[in-house]
Amino acid sequence: MIPSMLDVQPSLRVLVIEDDAASRLAIAKALREARHTVFEAVDGVTGLAIAQSEPLDAVVLDLMLPRLDGMRLLETLRQTSGVPVIVVSARQAEDDRVEALDRGADDYLTKPFTVRELLARLRAVVRRTEWEAPAVIEVGDVAIDFGARTVSRAGVRVPLTAAEFEILALLARHRGAVVDRDVLQRAIRSDGSETVSNVVDVLMLRLRRKLGRDLIATRRGQGFIIERLDADA
Repeated sequence: MIPSMLDVQPSLRVLVIEDDAASRLAIAKALREARHTVFEAVDGVTGLAIAQSEPLDAVVLDLMLPRLDGMRLLETLRQTSGVPVIVVSARQAEDDRVEALDRGADDYLTKPFTVRELLARLRAVVRRTEWEAPAVIEVGDVAIDFGARTVSRAGVRVPLTAAEFEILALLARHRGAVVDRDVLQRAIRSDGSETVSNVVDVLMLRLRRKLGRDLIATRRGQGFIIERLDADA
């Protein structure tokens, strides 16, 4: 039975890296039924490329993958990303679990498992990451308060629309990485007020007008980025 929407936190972007078609499709279907964005990869090389290019909330990673095994993928990913990773594997030995956790996995689930159990583990690692994430991110003189959903510049509150805040929050959480235009487009939960086809460009223009032209940089042909300051590194 497909879990209800309460089984997973809202608005997750999850990458499923699994070469077994039946397992991958079952996981992806459950997540999509809960209205989440799901990326799929059937091998390690493709999975790593997606994980390094897309702003994700979590990764579900099989260990026994073609082209690049899961352990090596995890080790490489951890050099640049702290995205929560749940390893799913038929390997039941304690040494395998310990190695995966040592290389940066947030959880380890042994096959066979139910989709419901996987989604419970997913809820837990995403919650833990949110608790550990800073409540306020400061970029120069701009402060973004995620709890209050407010933004200030040089200590003065700057009113933003819901769509403007969503775009800014996504860029800020993934500062230092280019975020694709399509990713930003999908992140906007339009209420019908934004009907123009170049909605992202319109929002960028508004944000730069309110928060300064230098806050968000355009990478032509790639997307947009809030540069990571030296203090953030």
